[in-house]
Amino acid sequence: MDGGAAITVIDKKVADFIGVIYTGRRRGLVGITGHKLEGEIGIVREFVIEGEVLNYERVLVVKMNENVKRVLRESGVDDSVVVGITTVESAGMIPDASTGRLRKVQVFIL
Repeated sequence: MDGGAAITVIDKKVADFIGVIYTGRRRGLVGITGHKLEGEIGIVREFVIEGEVLNYERVLVVKMNENVKRVLRESGVDDSVVVGITTVESAGMIPDASTGRLRKVQVFIL
């Protein structure tokens, strides 16, 4: 999980393998290495995070280059999927900085 990533980012190879539905909308972002990445918004029919099933979750599909994948691996995280904070919040969780893990919370409306 990346608390700085708003949307979940998935490598194109993984997205195609799991059958992401592409929307035709394009979006750019600046990756962890400072490189600009361009991708397409897609929908994952079923996205599971810490046991919570999210149906039709919106993601950004990009072709992650080897530099980005290397930096992700060196950071100790998956090099194909970066879970964004909107996905975490949709699952009713928040990042717990004291443990480095996600924590389930009650959903509330302000």
